[in-house]
Amino acid sequence: MRPARFFLPLSHFLMRLGTAFYIFINYFYTVLELEVKQFSFYFASLHVIFGFLLLVGMFAKRQTLTVLSSLILFLLVLYQIFTYTGDLMSNSFVSLLFFGLIVFYFLCNGNRN
Repeated sequence: MRPARFFLPLSHFLMRLGTAFYIFINYFYTVLELEVKQFSFYFASLHVIFGFLLLVGMFAKRQTLTVLSSLILFLLVLYQIFTYTGDLMSNSFVSLLFFGLIVFYFLCNGNRN
């Protein structure tokens, strides 16, 4: 059986939407609290800003916006993975790993379909 390459642009779009949804659920409300004296506010702000840029990068002709925003998001995810103190077999850690894998995919692939 051959792969369905016809649906490849749709899968890229859904991965970007999934990334935006993950960022919205995990970080958007931290930004709305506006506690500027806490590190979590700035960390969540970086996630929201570069997640939005990753979503916007889909409409750009060049790959620079996608690659740059996914690089920053990947570095943030690596920081979270290395400083994770919970159970490694939990749903939150696995979702963090999958988010990191999706961002790493966009870092390596850019806007290519």
